[in-house]
Amino acid sequence: MSVVMPAYNEQAVIAETVSALDRALSETDFDCEILVVNDGSTDRTEAILEQLVATSATVRFVTNPGPNGYGHAVRHGLDHYSGDAVAVVMADGSDRPADVIRYFEAIREGHDCAFGTRFSGGATVTGYPWFKLALNRIGNWLIARLVGRDYDDFTNGFKCFRRPVIDGMRPLVSGQFNLTVEMSLKAVLSGASFAVVPNDWTQRAGGQSKFKVLSLAWLYLLTIAYCLIGHRLTCLPGPR
Repeated sequence: MSVVMPAYNEQAVIAETVSALDRALSETDFDCEILVVNDGSTDRTEAILEQLVATSATVRFVTNPGPNGYGHAVRHGLDHYSGDAVAVVMADGSDRPADVIRYFEAIREGHDCAFGTRFSGGATVTGYPWFKLALNRIGNWLIARLVGRDYDDFTNGFKCFRRPVIDGMRPLVSGQFNLTVEMSLKAVLSGASFAVVPNDWTQRAGGQSKFKVLSLAWLYLLTIAYCLIGHRLTCLPGPR
C-alpha cells in the first residue's frame, strides 16, 4: 500500500503530518510506504523531508520538476509509487491517519476504491469555511446528478485506488485541485467498485491553504465536461 502526499511550502505542518501517519501505519499489518512529493517548495519543506527519510524506512520523497500545482504533484507521485493501491492524502494534517487505515481495510476487503465522505455518515468536520461549504455541497449534488451515483463528495481528494484503476484512468490531465474530480469521475465511470468511508476533516494547524474556490470553479466545470464527454465517446459503438 502507498500514500502519495503532495507538499508545497508545508514547513509548519509536514513533520507532524508525516510522523503521525507513519506511527499509525506502523501499528498495522499493512506493508506501506509514504511518498511525499515536494512540489517546488521554497521554505524548509525539503530539509524537513530529508530528516524524516533519514529516520524512517517507510518515508521517501521525490521532487516534482514542474510544472507545479496540486494536480501536477499528485500525478508525479502516481508515476513513482510502488504499492498495489494508493491513497492520496493532504500534507496539511486535515486528513486523519485512522481514516487512511480504514481505506486500506476497504481495499483489502475487495473494493477497487475507497471514497471518503466528509459531510454524511457521522464524519466530523472542523473549521470548514461556510462559503466554501455551500459551494461544495452544490457542486457535489450537481456531479452526482450528472453521473447518476448516490455519492456526495466527488471533490474530496482524500481517496484510495487500486493500481489497475489508476492505470485505467490515464492519461490524467488536470494540473490543479480539479484533479480530485477527474480521478473520482474516471474511476466511477469506469465501473470500478467503491466503498464509501466517512472521513473526518480538520482545518490545517499552520501554514496557508493553496485552495482558491472561485478561481478554480471554472476548472472544475471543464473537468466534469471533459470526463463526461470522454466517457460518452468511449461508449459509442464502433463502425460495422
